[in-house]
Amino acid sequence: MNIGKRHENLILFFCTLILSVLGVVVVFSATSVTAGSSVRLGNDSAYFFKRQVLFLVLGASLAVLLTRIDYDLYRRRIWLLVLGTLGLLLLVFIPVVGHTANGASRWINLRAFTFQPSELAKFILIAFAAWVIDRNGENPRKGFSAFLPVLVVMGVFVAAILKEPDFGMAVVITASLLALLFIAGFPWKFLAGGFVVGLIGVVYLIASKPYRIKRLEAFIDPFSQAQAAGYAVVQSLIAFSNGGLLGTGIGAGKQKLYYLPEIHTDYIFSVVGEELGFAGVVAVGACFLILVWVGFRIARRARDLFGRYLAMGLSTVIGIQALMNMMVGLKMLPPKGMVLPFLSYGGSSLILHLAAMGVMINISMKGAEAFVSDSDRRGRRNWRTRFSGDSSC
Repeated sequence: MNIGKRHENLILFFCTLILSVLGVVVVFSATSVTAGSSVRLGNDSAYFFKRQVLFLVLGASLAVLLTRIDYDLYRRRIWLLVLGTLGLLLLVFIPVVGHTANGASRWINLRAFTFQPSELAKFILIAFAAWVIDRNGENPRKGFSAFLPVLVVMGVFVAAILKEPDFGMAVVITASLLALLFIAGFPWKFLAGGFVVGLIGVVYLIASKPYRIKRLEAFIDPFSQAQAAGYAVVQSLIAFSNGGLLGTGIGAGKQKLYYLPEIHTDYIFSVVGEELGFAGVVAVGACFLILVWVGFRIARRARDLFGRYLAMGLSTVIGIQALMNMMVGLKMLPPKGMVLPFLSYGGSSLILHLAAMGVMINISMKGAEAFVSDSDRRGRRNWRTRFSGDSSC
């Protein structure tokens, strides 16, 4: 089993490496022309590329550090992490501190770059849910009293994120936490109630904002609004159609030439589809699928309940966000304005997703140590039994 754990860590490492390096390459391909012609960016075609490489180095360094820190620290400091993250979420609304772009206040201005607290919030909420499950045990029977802490904290976080507004991240967080609680065996009637309330909330939020209604209408029939609300959807579909089976080749895509908006963030998967084709799309999807599968295997062998559900939660939230982003690009979901983990441009996303992989590897390593310790203890007990039996003869 110890060997299997090492193999799992290697698979996790290589999947993460493939996705992150591919992200750097595709970000450069997607932005080189527009950045090179931007006076604001100093006509530097490698502007986004260099920053993404820097984010990759920082994220990888943090991941290595977190592989060495016992994940039990997060359990012992969970309320400090929750309150600290909530404070960061509120900082984005302070004019001097917060940074606003495209009508949304989602970032904290750190001068050299911006930080998006909602990316951290989704992981801290997963840790909090794992802590609650650990306190109540698997298949909790306390009913609403066991479910309430997660519901309240999630509600506060989601309300702050919706205020930014960041509708896509709110959906990712809600779906991930409900999925984790379902896996943990919380009473289905409370989860069903939470799902219904969430669905009503989604309908209300869509109906309350005209631009969201237009997005939904454009999603249903994008070609009728190809030059308006459906523009991004249509251009994304054109990118995938241009790619064919093997793609146009890295750097040869045309949709990045001022056609597809937010191409290095929300629609980076469309660049993959055009330049690497159907083969690239399948490869990226397979990497995420393997990553989630390995995460659940690590969870199954974790040394305690907190580690088990932390690993499952991290895998779930990454898998759900990746799936939603890819579905948006393929016109299977309405546009939500969310990035693709590991591939999209952005320091907050890349650094924190790499950090999550570091935590996952630490859970695997601690589980392996616990298994070896248990095996040694069982071996000593068996040896003593055999020895005492031999001496009695």
